Amino acid sequence: MNPVIRLLSLTCLITALSFTGHGQTAQQVVAKYIDAMGGKEKLQAINSLYQEGTAQMSTGSDVSIKTWRVFDRLYRQEVNFGMGSVTVIVTPGKGWSSSSRSNGEYKSLPDEQVKALQPLIDPAGPLVDYARKGCRVELDGADTIDGHPCYRIKLSCPHGQYAVYSIDKTTYYILRETRPGSGLMGGGNNNNNNIPDGAATLSSRGSLSPVTLDYSDYRKGPGGYIFPYTIVASSIGAKATISKILVNSSVDADALSRPKVAR
Repeated sequence: MNPVIRLLSLTCLITALSFTGHGQTAQQVVAKYIDAMGGKEKLQAINSLYQEGTAQMSTGSDVSIKTWRVFDRLYRQEVNFGMGSVTVIVTPGKGWSSSSRSNGEYKSLPDEQVKALQPLIDPAGPLVDYARKGCRVELDGADTIDGHPCYRIKLSCPHGQYAVYSIDKTTYYILRETRPGSGLMGGGNNNNNNIPDGAATLSSRGSLSPVTLDYSDYRKGPGGYIFPYTIVASSIGAKATISKILVNSSVDADALSRPKVAR
């Protein structure tokens, strides 16, 4: 064989091997994440998800959190911080929040915030069946979380929703998520007066500011589903430990999505 041709062939082989080992596409990384979490079919079988836990704030105070997600119908989070509480409700078309500072009165969320919080409604997570939702994924470089090399995947959805995920190159679990919203077990708040201990995430224009969530302590829960049992919201100095998870339990979505008073 001609030496030049041999050299070119060797170069092509090395390039191909390099791409196979290190040049995965965003779609391939997301597919491996879904497989690591149990597979697309299993995740799509989640109709409702309830999570309960306690977060410790940087001030040392404890905050109890309850979160409900019902596919295509509801996201609700209740945060109780002793001296008061915050409730956020998001449905496919509307959203409300209430707090002790508003005397428990529910107020409508601006359209921008309702749209930004829509991905939280899906209990399987935004990356599952992302294309059907009109979203796209792309590689956004790489980083290292607590010594674990990660792929950075950016998810972009209609109406401007986005999230950036750091996915472990070995386990394919999500170790970090950055997106608009607040930071307690993937929650959302709507204004600086409605959240405890300086946990505000609004920009000066009233839009939701980015929050960073770190996930760890992944283990199997009810139904063999894998969940992170520790979530750290670095932006507000809170570490949440999940104590209870219910999958596909009986949920009165109508009652939970109906605020008592809204304006």
